[in-house]
Amino acid sequence: MKKYLLSSAMLAATLSLTSCLGSSSGDEQTFTYNYGGDVCFNRVIDLQNGSEFIASSPSYNLKYTPADAQVEITLSNILLSQGASPLSFKFPTMKYTQDALDGFLVTTGRSIVPENAADNSPYVFDSFTLRTYFGRPNYLGSVYYIRYQLDINNEPRYEVTTYSKRNAYIGPVTATDLKDNSVYTTANNIDAQADTYYLVILNQEKRTATLQVYNGKYSDSMTPLVFMVKDLPYTYTDYGYTIVAGTDNVLPVYTATSGEKPAEGLEMTDLSIVGNLQNGATIRFKCNLGDNDKYNVTANLRYLLYNTNKE
Repeated sequence: MKKYLLSSAMLAATLSLTSCLGSSSGDEQTFTYNYGGDVCFNRVIDLQNGSEFIASSPSYNLKYTPADAQVEITLSNILLSQGASPLSFKFPTMKYTQDALDGFLVTTGRSIVPENAADNSPYVFDSFTLRTYFGRPNYLGSVYYIRYQLDINNEPRYEVTTYSKRNAYIGPVTATDLKDNSVYTTANNIDAQADTYYLVILNQEKRTATLQVYNGKYSDSMTPLVFMVKDLPYTYTDYGYTIVAGTDNVLPVYTATSGEKPAEGLEMTDLSIVGNLQNGATIRFKCNLGDNDKYNVTANLRYLLYNTNKE
């Protein structure tokens, strides 16, 4: 299995190359990332009554110090219920580790008392998990997974999960030609996997999603195609989201040349997307791509490529 574990020096170099804002102080380098605004939103579950609240524009400031494997975390514009005032929290400096498999920087904590809390503050973070990866190409973007439980007055009160609006995935694809049942796969071809990527864009206000496929290729003879389907209802889950569409109707397919109108002769049915915010997504669909033929496609996607032929 290909691993993405980096040494401290390599990690510092990666952070420097990908940082939104890099700075240094003496011999100690720090790298700062700001995540939030219109690129993400929070799903807040009230643990007392089970109600759900979707909060726009949370903000997270992350300051990494690779030499000490430490991160300083500040949360701001955190809304927990309709009409509530936004809250800000500054955590004590926390340690992070690096996932031995995929290189994600992982920070976890329990019973965190924010440094900016007053002595009688009712807020304690019962649990907090942060997973980040900054080394992907620009067209894929960085990955953030943030989830926490906030207790108030020693009572479990809110569970918060942060969703990225733009979710980019890559990975192996298996496609069956529905005319002759021939099978095309990129499972053991890292280069072919890297050429195709999938975007799931979530609109939390309409609760609909768009699936965009870049350089979709489902047979040796097929010319790579950029296409999308949109206005897909999605459902939140404990681990991410699911989309089921086109089971009772045909989904129109749009291409780079069709503009606002569906591409003639192209369609999709039986679309299923299971998104796991920590790991990736499994996407399945049947499609009629006109002259490119008809296919049954299964894509087991992650945020990073894994080569199972290499140790």
